[in-house]
Parts: sequence; C-alpha cells; structure tokens
Amino acid sequence: MLRSASSVVSIAVLASGIVAGTAASASAACAPSPGKGYRISNKSTVSQPTNLHSEWMYDNLGGNLTYNKTSTATVSASGTVGVEAEAGAIFAKASTSFSVTVGKAWTKSSSWTYSIPAKNKAGKTKVRMTMFHESKKFKATKYTYRYDSRCRYQEKTVWSKWFTAPVKKDANVWGLEWK
Repeated sequence: MLRSASSVVSIAVLASGIVAGTAASASAACAPSPGKGYRISNKSTVSQPTNLHSEWMYDNLGGNLTYNKTSTATVSASGTVGVEAEAGAIFAKASTSFSVTVGKAWTKSSSWTYSIPAKNKAGKTKVRMTMFHESKKFKATKYTYRYDSRCRYQEKTVWSKWFTAPVKKDANVWGLEWK
C-alpha cells in the first residue's frame, strides 16, 4: 500500500511539472516580438502629368493641340525622400491594398499621335496638351510592435508619410494644362 501511494504522488508531481512546462510555453506563444510593419490608409486614384506634352499656345486662338512623336513617357513616385531603402516594401504593401501594382516609376517608349481641341480657361492665357498617367495616392505609416510579459500587444508609430506612386500598367489619358 505504501508503494502505491508513493506512485500516485510521483505521478502527481510529474503531471504538475508537465503543466508548468506547458504554461511556460504558452507565454512564449504571444511572439513574434518585436516586429515592424506598414499600414496603408487614405487611398485615392489621381492622374500625374508625364513628361510628354505639346508646345504651349495661347488659349484664345482656338484650333487643335497635337502631339505626334516617338518618345519615352515617364512618371515617378513622390514621397520617397528619406525612406528610399523601404520604398520596395511600402509599394508592395500599397499594391496589395489597391489590388494593382504600383512602383517607383512607369516608363513606356512608343509612337504617340494625339490631337485635342484647345479651350480657353478664365484667368489663364496659355494651354498645352499633356499625357497623364494613373497613380495611387496614399498615406503609409511605419510602426513597430512588441508583446509585453502578459502577451498584450503594444504598437508605436515610427513615421507617417504621403506617397503618390504610378501604376505599372498602361493607364494614360491626354488632357489639357493651362498657365
């Protein structure tokens, strides 16, 4: 009888050791900690002017503005100053958020032939035709996070910046600019 009582005590001690071991592992389950991430917010679609445009003309003359050249159209992202090393991660997160690929720049070489009627605009004297490219404007926030000893999530904002990034697909429209 004495032998069976000591067996029960040994099993109980062994079992409580297993439970304590499991509890220690459970507190480590709140990891990974620390970490960092990017959040994308305030999203919108905008049109950025490219480097392709006609010559300026007086807007009260009427007629058509034309562009007929073989050249390379380009447009670049804005907002990357100071975060150049992180731009790839930011644009990857924004691409997922918008469901369209955005990047640091868009470039296309082609033969472009377009014509638009010139229009007069009050308060302006000159007009030109410009190619605009679809871009995405958004606010990116970099944050760091960690879990405290009780597995409570804690987050700290590192920075927030506005970006405008061109989409990688051909999404262009010709329009007018005045000065």
